[in-house]
Amino acid sequence: MTWRNLFRQRVRTSLTVVGVSVGVVAIVAFGAIVRGFWTSTDAGIHTGDTDLVVYQSGVAADLLSTLDEAQTRDALAADPDVAESAANLWHVLPVEGMPFSLVVGLHLDEFSYRCQQVVRGRGARSDDEVIIGTIAERVLGKSVGDNLSLGGQPHRIVGVFQTGVVFVDGGIRLTLTRLQNLIRKPGQVTSFQVRLRSGADPHVVTERIERDHPDLVAIGSAEEYKKVEQGLEIADGMLWAVSFMALLIGGIIVANTMWMSVYERTREIGVLRAVGWSKRSVMAMIFLESVGVALIACVLGCAGGVGLARLSTTLPVATQFVDPVFKASLFGLALAVAVLLSVLGGALPAWRAAHISPVEALRHE
Repeated sequence: MTWRNLFRQRVRTSLTVVGVSVGVVAIVAFGAIVRGFWTSTDAGIHTGDTDLVVYQSGVAADLLSTLDEAQTRDALAADPDVAESAANLWHVLPVEGMPFSLVVGLHLDEFSYRCQQVVRGRGARSDDEVIIGTIAERVLGKSVGDNLSLGGQPHRIVGVFQTGVVFVDGGIRLTLTRLQNLIRKPGQVTSFQVRLRSGADPHVVTERIERDHPDLVAIGSAEEYKKVEQGLEIADGMLWAVSFMALLIGGIIVANTMWMSVYERTREIGVLRAVGWSKRSVMAMIFLESVGVALIACVLGCAGGVGLARLSTTLPVATQFVDPVFKASLFGLALAVAVLLSVLGGALPAWRAAHISPVEALRHE
């Protein structure tokens, strides 16, 4: 009976399903992209078996961090639990055919460069040579042996690397001194990757570094990234805002549909009450109908959300930074939202249906 009732007004039911599924699409697509950012950030922190990444404290974004290379290196070397450190300079530069690309400068003799997995060609050996990530190779349409202009200077691509971290594999790597000269930041770096001695507690080392050097912050996981970048926290907040809006709008849509359904079936509901249906049975029927609408919308919305998130990775710029992650918890959130809005949307119509007097209903025109 529930299934038959849902499709009495097929156009109205279909429009309701579409309206609710739009909210589910937004939750799944945006949620997968946000989870991807968290996963990529955490993986990026630990690239090359890095335990901690050290930045300048008090910056609004990680790319704005500016450290004196020599001074910071000495400070880290003085810590008894730091085994080795590697300087990194991150910058965004326009690259042939692309409005911007992430360019990273590294010292060729430090572990951050040595640990790179070059899948084609070889590593750079001089300032005029660069290696690019597998994603950058695809986006730029260039590979080993091609020339690449950076900052107005020609460079030769000698290798292609892969780390499995989307924003790293979408970047370009060259010598640190070369990048410092290109962007006029001699002696300055963005961050230091730090490896700790065996048995050292990262939390203890973090506290000591930040206590002894107030101008530095140490990060060991994506959850600590808010020390230098609020983007992940903001993205999480936006996901919950999207979920709330989906609940609000979807609930109103379902409530409107079910209210119209109850109104149009007043005589039918009165007959059911007259032949012995209890108030609870009538309410259950209306709730089942609203849950049915929400579940159909959830299935369609999840499929649409996955497709939209995948589609976003095909955009030339987004492909360098977006790598959606679809976790069971995300689909659980979508299902919870769908069921909750069905309960909220069906509550008032169900109560109205249960309290229709059989005599009054039979007189209804």
